[in-house]
Amino acid sequence: MERQNDPETTSMFTFLSDPDPVAVRRILSSPFKRAENHGSLDRICILALSNKARMVVRDYEEPPVWKVKNQIRQFFDAQQIVGAPKPASIYSLAACMYHDGRKEMQKEDVQDWMNWAIYGKRLSGRIIAKMVKRIQARGGMAWIHAAAIKSWLISQKKEEWTVDLDQARVTPAYLCGRLFAVLEAVPYEAVKGNETTASRFYAAASSTPRTIFGLLMRNSKWHLSKISKENKGYEVRYQQRIQLLTGQLKEFPAVLDLQGQAEFALGYYHERQDIYKKKENMPADAANVSDLNKTVVEGE
Repeated sequence: MERQNDPETTSMFTFLSDPDPVAVRRILSSPFKRAENHGSLDRICILALSNKARMVVRDYEEPPVWKVKNQIRQFFDAQQIVGAPKPASIYSLAACMYHDGRKEMQKEDVQDWMNWAIYGKRLSGRIIAKMVKRIQARGGMAWIHAAAIKSWLISQKKEEWTVDLDQARVTPAYLCGRLFAVLEAVPYEAVKGNETTASRFYAAASSTPRTIFGLLMRNSKWHLSKISKENKGYEVRYQQRIQLLTGQLKEFPAVLDLQGQAEFALGYYHERQDIYKKKENMPADAANVSDLNKTVVEGE
């Protein structure tokens, strides 16, 4: 049977390279549908080619239209994160793992994200390893990194992760990330310096928490005392957050694996957004609503 072009189906793949926010919101708000009437087009032909010395067919699939549509819906739903100015494309998610995505990005990176977006295949451990390395080198994270990490976590266990701060999640890694965000905010509030705690200690805190959190907790006491002299309300608020989080943590983990480092990063981002969402005088990059291309390509 001759296959006809379906404008709606064809446009689905445009979403992955240059997603329109209005169209994405429409996809996310539409109900899950297994059976849909697409006339003569009930399946999509997906052909992946490589073009070096000669054209080679790398992959060929004919998935049902309804399945691809619902997987694309999941792709955008998984990446939703507080502070995101717009939906992220496959290229943006792959590029944010590097300082300069245009020069460093590999074809396997795009392939991994494409397989997740269209087929729902689990994102590889290579993706999160590169993401963690990039965030540690950067000494912090932007919204695109949080969107990518949340997508990776959901792809691993099909586990639900919230768009913003999850008070009910009490895993040690997530709590450590939240606490680190508070311990970063305290010295900034006290001295209004340009260098943040994250730029100096993020790598150690996210991989070997037990080695660094004792020092950060001790340093915070001096800064809290200074804040108290200028704004008692802020000092009380930070003290309450620290006490809440340390009370939920039985002990600081000695080592966090890649899964734990991903949870740490999301906890850090969620808490940071929650702290600064109502503050006008926030650290640079706290809201992370800078231009997408500058964030994911230049990386700084």
